[in-house]
Amino acid sequence: MYPKLVALDTDWTIFWGWLDASRWGKGGGARSPVEDNIVKINYWEIQDASNNQLKCGMYADIPRIVQDIKKNGAKLAIVSRNTSKMLCDRALWHFQVKDAHGKDRSLVELIDFDEVYNLNSGQKLSTFVKIKSWTKLDYSDMILYDDEAINNTVEMMLGVTFQVSRDQKGLTWDNYQQGLATWRRNKAIHSPWCGLNLQRYSKKKFLGYSGMDLDTIKLLEAGGRRQDRKEAARWGYAMYVADDPAIAKWFSNWIKGQAFGAQATTIVCAVYARDGQIFDSMKKIWMPDWIDRWTNVNSGNAFQIAWSQEDRDAMIAAWGVQKPYILFARHPNMGGDFPVPNGKRWNEMVIYPQVQDSLIVINRMSDQELDQATKNPSRHLHYEQQISPWHITVPEEAREDFRKHGEQFV
Repeated sequence: MYPKLVALDTDWTIFWGWLDASRWGKGGGARSPVEDNIVKINYWEIQDASNNQLKCGMYADIPRIVQDIKKNGAKLAIVSRNTSKMLCDRALWHFQVKDAHGKDRSLVELIDFDEVYNLNSGQKLSTFVKIKSWTKLDYSDMILYDDEAINNTVEMMLGVTFQVSRDQKGLTWDNYQQGLATWRRNKAIHSPWCGLNLQRYSKKKFLGYSGMDLDTIKLLEAGGRRQDRKEAARWGYAMYVADDPAIAKWFSNWIKGQAFGAQATTIVCAVYARDGQIFDSMKKIWMPDWIDRWTNVNSGNAFQIAWSQEDRDAMIAAWGVQKPYILFARHPNMGGDFPVPNGKRWNEMVIYPQVQDSLIVINRMSDQELDQATKNPSRHLHYEQQISPWHITVPEEAREDFRKHGEQFV
């Protein structure tokens, strides 16, 4: 199984260096247009003919990776924000790779979608929207390799699998394979969307309660994913689910006051997995409540928010849990009229967008249903009691967090 479209960024992904149009072609004897100043000095490297201190070079594993993409019959897209499309195209023309038949070809000849665009022309989200309109491919059949974590919005908002290339090492073969493995895991959790009639999901599994704004509810009720980024989200942008209906009711009211205003419509919904067997087989992690691993969406900028997610994913992967996963955590008490007394912590489940539209179905609860649920102790799921039945990985750091707070869960 292989994606139908593989998208690569350029600088620090395909090649090292920066093709800055404000610097290249500015030396003595410079030619016009600026891309005519690029000369090839060996198989791997190019430089500025007017200033030989300016160089770029193709990373060592790129020829093998591009050949593998073409062998698997996938479309190759170059998706990059840059200072000059013509500079990038000329660089890609100089770099040679082998095609699916082992013949040396200019890299630019093997590109199906050449989407290099100006630094100020917007996000990569719009590029993938255009590619989808041209190809009619699902976002779930696409993957993007990029060195900038800020572009993981294509995964959060659209469903394109995202793999970051860290530390300016470029796209390596191992990193390429990691992305493919993530894409395959994303595909493996898909359960067909059959509408809102719960009777159509014979293997459904009840997961908890979530108070949400009406716009988000409508997206989920259409088989989609949450996209708003107004609410606080300490574990990243996701669907936050409670095991206690009283907590979901409290947050339904809190959302009005804190995020959308009193005029907003919020409703508590029951949250289900469409297929309980897929849910049971999914990777799950109980995260220790470490503030330095939170995502500060209130004061952090987009760059910081994106890297906090990537850094948390890397830590969780070191515990043996790779994306897509479901995260569990204990949350500090909200105080005041919060329904958990005595300052005790409470449970939350975090369902990320890639899981939402692949596996989740929701059901709006009436005020009467919610009132009955809050009065019935059996409707409280107690996530801490599901650690073993739901196969939740609990690292030693989370166990220590439990012990520190006197919580005897494991």
